[in-house]
Amino acid sequence: MKTLFTTISILCLVLTANAQDTIKLSDFESIDNTNWKGTLTYTDYQSGELETIDATMQFKIDGDKIKTSVQYTYEPNKNYNGSVKIRKNGTYFGNEKVVSFTEDNGTKVLVTTHRGKDDNRKADMYITHTLTDTTYIVSKEVVYLDTKERLTRNTYNYTKIQ
Repeated sequence: MKTLFTTISILCLVLTANAQDTIKLSDFESIDNTNWKGTLTYTDYQSGELETIDATMQFKIDGDKIKTSVQYTYEPNKNYNGSVKIRKNGTYFGNEKVVSFTEDNGTKVLVTTHRGKDDNRKADMYITHTLTDTTYIVSKEVVYLDTKERLTRNTYNYTKIQ
């Protein structure tokens, strides 16, 4: 019993120690002043069907902010400009808590989470950013608090343009 308790305690300590990585602005320097072209695929709230629309995006690092500008080719009224700061010693990407950050063979994967509402229901959101030299994919998963139902709400899939 003592061995089991010790093993579980060590496992919890290891999992807690590795549960959250930190990020820094320099992790994103490779995307400074870049242009991207791709698509947004999302689950329509009304029909539940997947919809795909064309999109372009630009990244720029300005001081301590990562600025993005997104344009939707056929829905210009939905275009978006925003910025995000890395906060709390690299444990937050804007208002999203950093769950993990890995870099392996030129692929960076950042997973963040935040609590909010989706389809007027309380939910935990998990956003996965996958970045290579030529591709950038952002996928948003939603986990509803009342049912634990999990779904992919949207995915941006971009290719870098020169």
